[in-house]
Amino acid sequence: MTESEVKNKANEKIIRELAQSYKRFAKTPDGKIILADLEVQCGQLKANSLPDFNTNKTFFHDGMRNVYLYIMQKINRVERKE
Repeated sequence: MTESEVKNKANEKIIRELAQSYKRFAKTPDGKIILADLEVQCGQLKANSLPDFNTNKTFFHDGMRNVYLYIMQKINRVERKE
């Protein structure tokens, strides 16, 4: 096994462990409350554009929304079978 393959295996393990941690967190009562709050605070339920068309605000809110989507992606990650 090459050094690159060893690093890839180690990275895959870290990614799997991180996803499992997110999933465990999401199943707890506190995790559900926090995720519901993040959904609102990060603007997941809002339209992307703002009425005043302020691009700085739009980019800021898109960034917040991307954080929420990242968390949900980790929680909903499907494990590959090898």
